[in-house]
Amino acid sequence: MNGSLKYTFGALLGAATLSLALPAAAQSYDGWCYQEGSSARTKGTVIGAAAGGVLGNVVAGKGNKTEGTILGAVVGGVIGNQVAKKNKEKETASANCLNSRYYVYDRGYYEPPSPPDGYRIAYFTQRPYYSAYWVKRDGEDYRYRR
Repeated sequence: MNGSLKYTFGALLGAATLSLALPAAAQSYDGWCYQEGSSARTKGTVIGAAAGGVLGNVVAGKGNKTEGTILGAVVGGVIGNQVAKKNKEKETASANCLNSRYYVYDRGYYEPPSPPDGYRIAYFTQRPYYSAYWVKRDGEDYRYRR
């Protein structure tokens, strides 16, 4: 691998690592709910890596096919992951909460209990519309009243 390709590969790998490690706690959340789990980001990463690897191999020069494939796979995987992340955020914005229960943070932030099998915890910065909201106190669900 020539010198400039090594630096480019290192820079892209570093940028990809940083973009995937942004802390969720830096956001100010209104509440959360349980939503059906999704493997969209994994699928996006795999599809992006495969497409990027093929494209990198085709575009790479005669002596750099391996490096081109690897670099294309890394870049394609990062792009596929981020595209799937944006689609997942749109899905999260539509609420679709389990049993139509959206939990608000009544007394400060706390970590929600583990989700049931097949579900994930979705955090919200803006409250979706429901006729009733819920809070968790001492492991019990209570209807939210101001």
